[in-house]
Amino acid sequence: MNTSYKDLFKKYISNKATNQEIRLLISFIKTNPTLSEQLEREIQNSPPEISDHLKQQMLNRIRKQIHATGKYKPNHTTIAWKYVATFALILLAFTLGRYYPTTGQNAANTSQPWIITTERGEKAGMTLPDGSRVWLNAASRLTISNAYNKEERRLNLEGEAYFEVAPDTMKPFLVQCKDMRIEALGTTFGVKAYDEDAVISTVLVEGKVRVAMPEQTTTIEPRERIVLNKSTREISTETVNPIHFTEWRKNRLRFENETFEDIARNISRIYNIDYTFADESIKTVTFTGTINNSNLEAILASISLTSYISCTLKDSSIIFRKDAGKKNYFME
Repeated sequence: MNTSYKDLFKKYISNKATNQEIRLLISFIKTNPTLSEQLEREIQNSPPEISDHLKQQMLNRIRKQIHATGKYKPNHTTIAWKYVATFALILLAFTLGRYYPTTGQNAANTSQPWIITTERGEKAGMTLPDGSRVWLNAASRLTISNAYNKEERRLNLEGEAYFEVAPDTMKPFLVQCKDMRIEALGTTFGVKAYDEDAVISTVLVEGKVRVAMPEQTTTIEPRERIVLNKSTREISTETVNPIHFTEWRKNRLRFENETFEDIARNISRIYNIDYTFADESIKTVTFTGTINNSNLEAILASISLTSYISCTLKDSSIIFRKDAGKKNYFME
């Protein structure tokens, strides 16, 4: 790609492009087949962690932008955030590792952090400037400090992510969530911190992390999971198989004694679908199991077969209800 296009692209992603620069960037894409074709090739060759469905979504967005008709009326805020999926997801796939500023003379002169988001129904993977790798689950938001990889490596997470941290004893790797901060060095771990969930949790695959919360600071070992209940402030640590809590990256769902309210919320995020409960008491019923989430219908069928909860699709919504005929065969 030519230098002027790359410069505009970097300014756009960092929310520093002017309206005129945004118009020029769109014009480049619309009028230069080579650029649009290269973008498509880069997306198709993006890491396998990004699903084929998501790659197709990115391609469709680009094609729609290229072939859009009528007078283009840019709004900087709207473009930078509402339509950030078109470019930010490309950034996740291949751009962040190349263009994100590191230390020294090449560092970007900006105080703006990077903000990477996934919508409901999307996942994404990225490589950070220090070589650390991150996978974002659906409906998540990762904010990367503009000072990242200088004296420390600080991130802010809303949602769920999996981290493979590149060792660097001189620059602590810090992930801040609400009421929980995780510090790691050369570590692989998962964090789940959705605003709407009742708990925040960290599970350690390998290495060691220090978890700081208002109530206490503790260190966890591999195969341990620490959970903070946001309402009761209760903290618990348990020994687990960490794969069960990180296999969402490989399109596998693991529910470990989770309520159907939590399960419904997770499925809703992953598949971008609404849900209702025919009976409110179902919300507190718990379920344990591992499901290959190749498609929504298979997940709902698996839950229905292994519990007394019936899950059906109607009018683009999931309905959870009791199956009285099966209840005697399952424990609540």
